[in-house]
Amino acid sequence: MLQSLPIRYLGRIIRHRGSFPMKQRQSRLAHMFSGAVVILSFLAFVPTYSGDLMASWLAGHFLEIGRPDQVYPALTPQFQMLPPSQWRAFMLETYHYKGPIFPFLYPPIWAKLGQLFTHLDFWKLSVLALAGNCILLGATLHLAWRASRPRTGQLAYIFLAALFLYGSTIGQTALLENQPQILVSFLVVLTIERQRANAPVLAGTALALAAAIKIYPALFAFLFLAGRQWKALASFLIAGAALAGASILWAGWPLHALFLEQVRLISRSVLVTGLTINLDSLYAQIFQHDNLIRITSDAILGPGKPSPHWDTMARPVMWRLISMAALVGTTGLLMAAYARASAGMRARIIWPLASIAMALLLPISWAYYFIPAACFAPNLLDRLPGWPGKIILSVSFALHSWPTFVFLIGLEKTHGITVHLYQISFIISMIILAGGFVLAMRNKSADDAQSRFLFR
Repeated sequence: MLQSLPIRYLGRIIRHRGSFPMKQRQSRLAHMFSGAVVILSFLAFVPTYSGDLMASWLAGHFLEIGRPDQVYPALTPQFQMLPPSQWRAFMLETYHYKGPIFPFLYPPIWAKLGQLFTHLDFWKLSVLALAGNCILLGATLHLAWRASRPRTGQLAYIFLAALFLYGSTIGQTALLENQPQILVSFLVVLTIERQRANAPVLAGTALALAAAIKIYPALFAFLFLAGRQWKALASFLIAGAALAGASILWAGWPLHALFLEQVRLISRSVLVTGLTINLDSLYAQIFQHDNLIRITSDAILGPGKPSPHWDTMARPVMWRLISMAALVGTTGLLMAAYARASAGMRARIIWPLASIAMALLLPISWAYYFIPAACFAPNLLDRLPGWPGKIILSVSFALHSWPTFVFLIGLEKTHGITVHLYQISFIISMIILAGGFVLAMRNKSADDAQSRFLFR
C-alpha cells in the first residue's frame, strides 16, 4: 500500500509522525494498553460466581423480605466466616447454586443499597458489577501514575503496575469475587492523587467513602493529621460523620449494633487460609497450629472436589494487645516520616508503604488488600535506579505471582503439607516490597519539579 502512495504524501506522513509529541503518544498508547487489559480481564472472568458481591445482594434480599436477623452471621466464640442460616437454602432453591457463600460484613447502609437491586437477577447483576470493577482497576492504575508523576514513561509504568496487579492473586481474586475492595482501593488511590493535585476536600471525601465501606482506611486519616493537611482531614471527618448519620437514619440502630458485634468478633479472632495475608494469620498457622479450629463450608465445588475449609481461633488478650501496639507504633512511624517528606515522596512512597503496613497488621486481610501497593510498585524503578529497584521488584513479584500460587498449592496437595506455603511466600513478598519503599525514602535526589507542568 505504501508503494502506491506518491512520494510527497509519504514524506508528509513521516514528517507528521516525527513531530508528534512523545508524551502525548505515550499517553495514548498507555490508555490503549489499559483499555485492552480491561476488556481482556472482563472476558477472562465472565461469568464469575462473585462470592463477595453475593453477600451484599443476599443481605439486601433478606432485609427486603423483613428478615434483619439474616443480614449478619450468628455470633460465635470466634469468627468463622460462615453465612447466616437461611442463605444456602435460598440460593439452592432460587438458582440451584451450591458454591461458596460468604457472610456480609459491611456497614448496614450497604445492605440497604443492596436492597435496591434485589429485583434483578443476581447473575446478570454480577456481570454488570464485573464490568464496573474491571474499569475501576484500570482507572486505579492511571490514578497511581498521575499521583506518582514518575520519570518512568507512562506506558512502561502502567505495564509494570498491571503485571503486579493482574499477574498475581491480588487482582485475580478481587475480580473473581467481585470484591468491594476494588472500589475501596480506587478511592484510596483517588485520595492520594487528589491530595497531590491540591484538591484536599475531594481527597478527604474519597477517604471517608472508602472507610464507610471497609473501616480500616480511616487509619490513613492520621497521615492527613501528620502532614497538617487540615482541609483534607476536616472533609474526611465531615463526610464520614454524614455517611455514618445517613446509615443510622436509613438502616436503624439495631442493625448497626449487630454490625459492631461482628467488628468486635473479627478483631478478637484470627483466620487462616492461603489468601489471608497478615502477620497474625502467619503466626497462627506456624505457632498456634494445634489451637486452630477447622471450619468446613457446605459448598459443593464439583464431583470429587473437597468442600472449602479454613482455620480460625480466638486471639488471647495479650496477643491482641501486642498486635494493637504494633499497629499504633507503625502508624506513629509513618506519621513521623510523612510529616518530614515532600509532596512527591508522600504520594509515591509513604502512602503505598502505609497501605502495605496496615494490611499486614490488620486482624484479617486478604491478597486484594494490596491493590494500592501493586499500583505504586513501579515507583521503585524510579526511586531506586539501577539494579536495586529491579531486583526488589522482580523478587517481590516472583514470590506472589500467579505461577507461584499454582505451584505452591500443587505442592501442598501432592505432599500433604498442612502449612499454607503461598501465604508465607506472599507475606515475604510484601515485606520485601515494603523494604524497597523504605529504602526509597532515603533517596533524597528526587525533586518534584519534573513533569509538574503536566498536572497544573
